[in-house]
Amino acid sequence: MLYQRATVVEINDRTISLEVERQSTCGQCQLKKGCGTGLLAEHVGKRFSRIVIDKTTEVTPSQQVNLAIPEQSLLQGAALMYLLPLLSMLLFAVVARWLGFNSIAEIILGLLGLSCGFTVVRKFIESRKVGFKAKLVEEKE
Repeated sequence: MLYQRATVVEINDRTISLEVERQSTCGQCQLKKGCGTGLLAEHVGKRFSRIVIDKTTEVTPSQQVNLAIPEQSLLQGAALMYLLPLLSMLLFAVVARWLGFNSIAEIILGLLGLSCGFTVVRKFIESRKVGFKAKLVEEKE
């Protein structure tokens, strides 16, 4: 399990909205003063993501909670998000070449395949009822 601190933003009957600070490994090394990526991340500032989870425990707005995300579902989601669109782009471009289309048509069909891949990923993730779900965990004292 991966753990992350989050702040409760909104509470409904069945769900809780949490705000989680996006963390990057950039800026953690010794080169952070001279690295362009580290300097850019410093100037952009903190960024937050909003996550909605099922309500399993009583919380109050602005409360700090621990969020647990299963490693397996995170890895599966990342693989799905990166690989499926790329593979569909390559497949569409290869089919275009195999059918004898010109280079412009190959590029257009490749981009269409990329778009279709992202759409399939979005629909797949929206249709799943379990899997990528995070949950609140008790703090260890």
